[in-house]
Formats: sequence, structure tokens, C-alpha cells
Amino acid sequence: MDEREEFFKIYTNLPMEESQAIEDMKREIALERLRQAPSTVNISFGSDGKFMNRDELIDQVEKNTELGKRIIRIQIEYLRAFKKGILSK
Repeated sequence: MDEREEFFKIYTNLPMEESQAIEDMKREIALERLRQAPSTVNISFGSDGKFMNRDELIDQVEKNTELGKRIIRIQIEYLRAFKKGILSK
């Protein structure tokens, strides 16, 4: 068992494969939510003022960049807040 597998076993109580499967599901959920957005949507992340369109956001998630990971985290947090009733339509 390598260091990473040991970490997952100790801190998540899940085998590394299951943990990866969960991360893959989160990515697919985020991708599907982005695909449902209008193609004309533009979003800016951070203070640099650069806007990205839907396809550029999808590309970031698919390439698993730092921004792509942030997008996934934001999408999952939004869904959790919606489920708890913190947000409504």
C-alpha cells in the first residue's frame, strides 16, 4: 500500500478506488450542470477580470485544472445548500 492509499484508508475510511469514484461522480455532475447553461453565459473567477464562456469552463473541468476543481467544488456546495433549503429557485 503506497502513501496515498494509506492516507485515504486512515482519513476517509474508504478504499482509494471508491474515493476516486466519488470524485469522478462530482466531476460528471458539475459537467452536466455546465452543459445545461446557455452557451452565451460568461463567468469570471477571481479578481483578474477575465471572463470565460461555458465551453471554456467545461474545458477547465475536463482537464482537471485548479480552476476546474474549484468549479466542481462550487457546484457541489451549491447543490448541498439547495438540498438544505438555504437556496431556493
